Amino acid sequence: MFITNTDWEFSDAASVKKAGESMWPTMQAAGALVFYAFQTSETSGRTTIVWPDAAVAHAAIDDLRAAASKLADMKVVGSVAGEVMVHRS
Repeated sequence: MFITNTDWEFSDAASVKKAGESMWPTMQAAGALVFYAFQTSETSGRTTIVWPDAAVAHAAIDDLRAAASKLADMKVVGSVAGEVMVHRS
């Protein structure tokens, strides 16, 4: 499994939440397995997407970020990605 984490800045958390909810079917169609969005301050947040592998993630992530930015007043301010080392449920 592979994880992408994206840090966002935004002006309206409610619109970002709505955008994230509406984006989930598109993320699934692109291969995403799990999606989390966290509000980290009044005007920032982080999204985490679990992918089956790096190739699927890299093929989809730029288009997904661009689509999300069009749905809400938000912009990417940072990102990291990597292979899952340990997974426990």
